[in-house]
Amino acid sequence: MKTRTAAHWLRIFRACGVQTATASRWAPVFADTIKAGTFSAGEADLVDFLPTILHESAMLEKMKESGNYSADRIRQLGNASGPGTRWRQLGMRANELARNEWKFFEACYGGRLGNGPEGSGDGARYPGRTPIGITGKSNYRWLGDLVGQDLVGLPELAEQPHFALEFCVAWWEGKVPDDKLGNVRAVRKVVNGGYFGLAEVELLAIKAREALAQP
Repeated sequence: MKTRTAAHWLRIFRACGVQTATASRWAPVFADTIKAGTFSAGEADLVDFLPTILHESAMLEKMKESGNYSADRIRQLGNASGPGTRWRQLGMRANELARNEWKFFEACYGGRLGNGPEGSGDGARYPGRTPIGITGKSNYRWLGDLVGQDLVGLPELAEQPHFALEFCVAWWEGKVPDDKLGNVRAVRKVVNGGYFGLAEVELLAIKAREALAQP
């Protein structure tokens, strides 16, 4: 895999559509973290990893999931989801959960992903963090054990750029099989559990592949 400087990463991010200030902030982080040997499959991992994290983090602008939804938006997402799904259930509680991030995350993640039941505080404590959106107490514990950090005790560590990128790489290496690489749809299924955002990731993958191929 190529070794890239901060200047290389700045060019790559801008080519993918990352805002200049954000690209400047993240370029040295990537230069410090992404080295030869970082990924098991080298460039083959990177060309899928980069568009995925750009999409999940809103182009590196978001290190923590937002739960600050309006009631109308919660209902809209709920109505667009199938019967019995999590979002359909949230839609029926739209007025209660609107603009209350703590309540929203508790309703969304309570009793799931290793979290205690709704009201325990775990849903609000372990929402999606890092550019890839690590979510739930069991995932925080698994990843923390993998990288040697107490992420259950210090979940906010996953919002710090250097740590966040290292955690993303560790998650990717542990969760995304090499035989899925090069197939954006298959990778999306692993990361998302479905195909939400697939079209956007496919477009980003084209830009990322072209940018990474430049000298």
